[in-house]
Amino acid sequence: MSKEIVVKAKRGEKKAMERLIREWQPRLYNFALKHLGNPDDAVDVTQQVLFIMSRQLKKLREPSAFSVWLYSIAMNEIRKTWRKRREEVAEVPDYMGEKEGLAFAALQLLPPHQREIILLKEIEGFSVKEISEILSIPEGTVKSRLFYALKALRAQYLRLKEEAYGRPQ
Repeated sequence: MSKEIVVKAKRGEKKAMERLIREWQPRLYNFALKHLGNPDDAVDVTQQVLFIMSRQLKKLREPSAFSVWLYSIAMNEIRKTWRKRREEVAEVPDYMGEKEGLAFAALQLLPPHQREIILLKEIEGFSVKEISEILSIPEGTVKSRLFYALKALRAQYLRLKEEAYGRPQ
């Protein structure tokens, strides 16, 4: 995503805003789906984030920080959805294989703060510094949460695997 497109959209150029929406809609949807596990919720969050983006883009001070700013909005909307759902565990999507399904189910069992840190780092590929900015927490906290989240994910995955297939011999 070029900085120029963001600058043009900030100035109110309709084609630039349309391009931002077109380019970011699938990314945001996939990000929300990984967090929420529900396509309907993911669509709702994506639409809300794009709406907020279109209304608030003029307030963005540094166009080069666009992706961090946008993912911050997305995390806020995802958290709102989590609160509404009261932490219901999502069903494993049909398109996932056995191993992916177990990993997805294990991820859904984690508390939101652990789930979000894993998704931002391991799936979205953000750096510790970027995650720190997205979540508004210190870098040391990001590292600590990531360590414990990965440890918890492994434990949940092994527990689910054992439940599904029995103890390894």
